[in-house]
Amino acid sequence: MKYIPALDGIRAIAILLVLIFHWFPTNHWINTIPNGPVGVTLFFVLSGYLITSILLGQRDSQSFAKSFGNFVARRALRIFPIYYAVLTSLLVLKSFGIQIVSDFYGHPGYYWSYLYNHWLEQSQNWSDMLSPYWSLSVEEQFYIIWPILILGISTKKSLLSLLWATTLLGLVARFVLIHQYAGIGVYMITCVDTFAWGGLLAYYIREGREEQVRTFTKWLIPLAMLGFLITTLLMSDMNLGKQLFFRTFTSILSAGLILAALKSGFLAQVLSTRLLREIGKVSYGLYLYHMLIPDLFYQLMNRLHISIHDPFHIYGIVVLFTFSFISYHVFEKPIQSLKRYFV
Repeated sequence: MKYIPALDGIRAIAILLVLIFHWFPTNHWINTIPNGPVGVTLFFVLSGYLITSILLGQRDSQSFAKSFGNFVARRALRIFPIYYAVLTSLLVLKSFGIQIVSDFYGHPGYYWSYLYNHWLEQSQNWSDMLSPYWSLSVEEQFYIIWPILILGISTKKSLLSLLWATTLLGLVARFVLIHQYAGIGVYMITCVDTFAWGGLLAYYIREGREEQVRTFTKWLIPLAMLGFLITTLLMSDMNLGKQLFFRTFTSILSAGLILAALKSGFLAQVLSTRLLREIGKVSYGLYLYHMLIPDLFYQLMNRLHISIHDPFHIYGIVVLFTFSFISYHVFEKPIQSLKRYFV
């Protein structure tokens, strides 16, 4: 796939929404719209689009074993190094008496195995400073299952049926696991439709039906926006309509944003600006570090008896972005260069 700068801009929008959500209280006016869940869903839909696009391209050019192996290797090179570096660092810091508020120390197996979302579903402990990692677990589980399905299904008709069925599967899973069993919706199956909406966009574009999709979205996007506003502004988290359809409406809007970013125009130009592209490139690191680095920075200042008056967390934000950019260029980017061996 050729590099599309505007997609890095979308990553930037997604991570900035997450940062806003966690940086301000949930009852702050800026979080009237649930910025965090919107940002995470945008990440999921973008992943669904990109991963499905890659896999559809590999279906016609490589064997199943080679395609699956290359895909897993490339994902591992992107995801694992800094993820496991963070967990290892937390254990090292603990030996020096520096800890964060997290269940990681008591239940490390869930974190190391990318099954933390299963633990969070049980504990429902959102005060865990690693609680955002539930979405990383969901993504990793998706990366294992999705290639097997996309590469293993032989006909296009069956593949399209799978994609549409998956959009319904997420609704059914949320009805059972959230509405009936009072869950919090962090199992992969309760999020799987968000990836499928991105996958559908990738499928139709690859089939040369992009203009048909654009025509279709001219009336679908306004309806999805109306549904999004109703579920976010007029419904509580206990409302069945919000439990079922918030992610659906957000996914459709996210797919529409991706579609707009793929075509040259004003929005694509805005999303392709240098600042957004640079933030998008380091978005994974920002997501991993955003709850940790500021807290560890303030702990360090306290240990050094340096008093910092920072009610708006400006220092924490500066340290977070600085650390993320250094991490990307010094640690992540050199490792990602190894992807060339897994084309």
